[in-house]
Amino acid sequence: MKNKGNDGTGNIPERDLWETNQKLWDGLDKQYNFTFDCCANNKNNKCYLFASDFGNPLIQKHILLVPQLMLWMNPPFSKAYEMFKHFFNMCGKGIAIYRCDNMETKVWQEIILKNADWVFIPKGRICYEGMPGKGSRFPSALIGKNVEPIKNMEGVTLFLKNE
Repeated sequence: MKNKGNDGTGNIPERDLWETNQKLWDGLDKQYNFTFDCCANNKNNKCYLFASDFGNPLIQKHILLVPQLMLWMNPPFSKAYEMFKHFFNMCGKGIAIYRCDNMETKVWQEIILKNADWVFIPKGRICYEGMPGKGSRFPSALIGKNVEPIKNMEGVTLFLKNE
């Protein structure tokens, strides 16, 4: 019998192209007015400005030169650690979404929780586009840096003190 426990095997390339739910995006964009989609391609981008290779030094240089960009990131699961590292190194301000079922993992412990200002856990499961079914089998969190917490959405905000 296959172990159905939370063993960290969910961060696989087959889940890399799951798109942000349009209804969720519209609500967030109304509050934050995103200008740059960090991990997107020409088929799933949510902003006019986007990058399919957020780790590219030229992309990173552009982000650093334009600090007023409001970043959005829905990282590919198979590269989450690397993408969050870039996000927090490059981001003047922004929001990211990520699975919230393994907060003991390296990406949460070494990157997200040490760098985020807040983590918002929405009530109920988020449905991603490009995946079968009505929602994911894992909870998701929205992660903020240098922006006000989410308004007009049910859930709980955890404020982090990173001094």
